[in-house]
Amino acid sequence: MPICLSTPTINSMVMSIYAHGVGPPGELPMSVTTLGLVAAAALVISFAALVSGWQRPMFPEAGSGSSLLVTNSVAGRVGLIVGRALGVLLLGTALVSCFLVADDTLVNIAPRIVFVALWVFVPVGSAFLGDLWRWMSPFEILAGLRDRRFGDDGTKDWNLHAAATLLAGFLWLELAYHRPAGRTPLTVLLLVWIAWSGIGACLNGREWLRSHDPLAVFVRLVACMSPVHVSGNSLRFRRPLVGLGQIPVQKGLAAVVLVVLGGTSFDGLSRTSWWSDIIGGRTGWNATAFNTVGLLFSMSLVTALFLGCVRWMQRRDGNDDADFEDGFALSLVPVAVGYAIAHYFGMAVFEGQQLFIQMSDPFDRGWNLFGSADAYTNYRVVGPTAIAAIQALGIIGGHLAGVIVGHDRALVTLRKKDDLTSQLPLVILLASLTAIALVLLVEA
Repeated sequence: MPICLSTPTINSMVMSIYAHGVGPPGELPMSVTTLGLVAAAALVISFAALVSGWQRPMFPEAGSGSSLLVTNSVAGRVGLIVGRALGVLLLGTALVSCFLVADDTLVNIAPRIVFVALWVFVPVGSAFLGDLWRWMSPFEILAGLRDRRFGDDGTKDWNLHAAATLLAGFLWLELAYHRPAGRTPLTVLLLVWIAWSGIGACLNGREWLRSHDPLAVFVRLVACMSPVHVSGNSLRFRRPLVGLGQIPVQKGLAAVVLVVLGGTSFDGLSRTSWWSDIIGGRTGWNATAFNTVGLLFSMSLVTALFLGCVRWMQRRDGNDDADFEDGFALSLVPVAVGYAIAHYFGMAVFEGQQLFIQMSDPFDRGWNLFGSADAYTNYRVVGPTAIAAIQALGIIGGHLAGVIVGHDRALVTLRKKDDLTSQLPLVILLASLTAIALVLLVEA
């Protein structure tokens, strides 16, 4: 028998989804103690295997792989046009919806475009399919026009601190603000983003854009994990993860990764009964104030753990490399992807279906452009236990990949390469983050 809910009830449920971005809860296929032991054993065994059989850096010297497609070919140009059109469609639809459609999460498509399509599908998809936002971004069109007219000023050493700050602002809106899916805050978010990235692209070109557009910066880092990448005029297939050993290290890279990791950690924390007791019956700006403190605490905790372990490594190695901190932050990129899978998989499955349904009538005008307007979300497509298992595997897999990337980075950076104990702080860091993530997953 179908369950009928009133509009206010459904709205409160949808607002909760957008406030925390985590899918339906499920039961883990094993106890948290067993899961923790498995995760710890996997980290220790993988590290032991790495230090015994991986004694020289492999990622920086890895080849670009085999060619899949020439980007200047007809197929490549058509694919680029399709990607740009999709990006313009999504961004334009979200902005127009903020002005024309009712402030109601049931009919306004803007929250699902921002929080599901752009913040979940694009970054996570880029970990497997390459840099999707570079393929879709409307701002790349403006930057390309500027570079063709004035030349590509790729000599400047842009840092990523501005992108990290903007990402922190977005995460505050998503996770701390009391009405993240409201029409007004989303309008402000989109207008600020479009103005910042659009005007900057027109004035400074592609290199500036790829270091200052917050979504472009994060997706570019994630895409380095992908076996699919663009090299020169060719779309190529290579070994996974090697791109994280080849990307230039920029100032502020650690800030970008730590902001995202801290945000997703608070995402899990905010769903625990402990945090619910703290929030209690608080609403409005009162709830926002407490959530802001919690978000800052999570970001500070993750940052303190990272800096403590990395500085420990640096002192043991007697290393004065200026890029030491930002370079080792690359080992946390797979962890961030694992966190994203754990925290957003359920939402992506169910809200992604609703997004497709709404695309047939994006402005609530009674249209049925793609024949899906009368469809419904299938909540049985994935069971809660399967969701919980994927969440746990996302966390464990992300940390295992982080160990691999960190070990290769250590072989590049550390002076005392034969001193295996110099890498122990990195293993301790990843083990600590694994424990925190699993506890929050279970408590949620």
